[in-house]
Amino acid sequence: MSDATFPVQSLGHASPLRNLAGSMDALHTSYALLREWWHCYRSRLELASYSHDQRKDLRFSADVDCEIGKPFWKK
Repeated sequence: MSDATFPVQSLGHASPLRNLAGSMDALHTSYALLREWWHCYRSRLELASYSHDQRKDLRFSADVDCEIGKPFWKK
């Protein structure tokens, strides 16, 4: 059999299934990032709801105050 009967796709063109798989990977990664951001947001909101005395009881009040002050997208 010659190579002419089975044309090879050029490297620049991906199959639709490969495109779908790449899109699903990107969607999964985006979803995981949003879940992480939501967790950070809720955790910091809960820490912020504690009184000053409750934060002192955590023994790391400076660290807690620093954590509360971070934006949700920072770890």
